[in-house]
Amino acid sequence: MLILLNLVALVLIGLVAWWLSGYDSQLTHENQKTDRIRRGIRSGVTLLLLEIIYLAPPTAIFLIVILAVIWAGCISELASHGFHRLIDPSDKRVFDPDRNLRELDAVAALIRNGKKAEAIQLCSVLKEAGEVDPIALELTLAHLGVPQTDAKRISPLTTASQLRRQGKFPEAELLLNSLLAENPLNVDAAMMLVRLYAQDLRRPGQAEEVLRALERQPHIPASHIEFARGSIGEWGRPSSKPVAAVAPPESLDELLARGFFGTAIEILENKTREQPQDFDLRMKLAEVHALHCGNFQRAEKNIQQLQADPNFSPEQLQSAKAALREWRENKPARAA
Repeated sequence: MLILLNLVALVLIGLVAWWLSGYDSQLTHENQKTDRIRRGIRSGVTLLLLEIIYLAPPTAIFLIVILAVIWAGCISELASHGFHRLIDPSDKRVFDPDRNLRELDAVAALIRNGKKAEAIQLCSVLKEAGEVDPIALELTLAHLGVPQTDAKRISPLTTASQLRRQGKFPEAELLLNSLLAENPLNVDAAMMLVRLYAQDLRRPGQAEEVLRALERQPHIPASHIEFARGSIGEWGRPSSKPVAAVAPPESLDELLARGFFGTAIEILENKTREQPQDFDLRMKLAEVHALHCGNFQRAEKNIQQLQADPNFSPEQLQSAKAALREWRENKPARAA
């Protein structure tokens, strides 16, 4: 009779141990075989220790301590789940801190592979769940052809730049990929995505892929490709202090002298966004593009933006045109 009761007790304890082992935070929830082996070992060791306690009571204190160590993590996770259900009883999902990043990577991969419908569906699901920056998702959906209310109030590139500064790299990647899916000739989006991969995400291989795709497009100036390819190594180099801490004019001149043109351009672009009426800053940005990078098309675009701005005087605009002519006449060797 005692043997039968012992067996029944062991079966019940084994079932409880198996259920409780499901709260092990080390379970992958992807490889079921590995998870079952892990849970089986934990439950089996528990039954063995309990049987030893039953047969040799003097060992109880020592073995109970071992059992407490074995089950501390699972019990803690169970308590955490219980507390979470009290706060949000409607959310039945297993907590997965990497789920959001995986889904954003999945959307970006769908866009890159031309699977527009699947990307739209996943973006809509993420937007409804409210787990991703809503502005980024709205702009992404808008550029995938799904109209969004007030989705274009802010420039998509401005939003992508803001997301980068906030450290929301997957959201920025998603938005930039959607811009390139809509228009593969969007050089600004391509260059920002190259920098995102090289500097922020440390994926130089993907940065090179974006460049190769851009290189295959017609009418893309070789200077754009040359500049970005030459800057990938610089962007991927660890920095001892943030770029924002480098202040012109001395530090900017030092960067230019050392050939860190990408960093210099980012500093100037950030400052011109903050001070759009600063004529000297905007001219310096155009000068770096022309004289240091040999990118006269980009420099000319900067000058055209000045001409379209009513805040600048005719004298300033004339001096800008004259400077552009002078830069062309003194074309650097690397632009030849």
